[in-house]
Amino acid sequence: MNDFAFVYIEEAHATDEWPISSSRYTPDNQIVSVEQPKLASERVKLARRFTQTFGLGTEMKVLVDDPEHSNLFEVAYSPWPIRLYVIENGMMRFISAPTDCAHDVSELRAWLEKRHESK
Repeated sequence: MNDFAFVYIEEAHATDEWPISSSRYTPDNQIVSVEQPKLASERVKLARRFTQTFGLGTEMKVLVDDPEHSNLFEVAYSPWPIRLYVIENGMMRFISAPTDCAHDVSELRAWLEKRHESK
């Protein structure tokens, strides 16, 4: 059984910290413009907006790194700017390497298929 989760972390280009207009666009080509959440409830609201805007289905578990507790996921895993991880039984098994701010998910797919075959 595989569980997959999306972890919503600190904003890379929040308008109140490091604004750049070309950082991210919605599917209808609108610029994403948000301030850095200081409260967990603010980040949860942004995560919900993200899942709706970008069509993350209900089958994807969405977790939120808590800014009120020092962004512990970010501290532990350094996911900025974007990373894909496989954590299995508490051990890091796969870490993606982005190229030009994008990921070739076929690498992750191949890793998962090979891992599944070996079990």
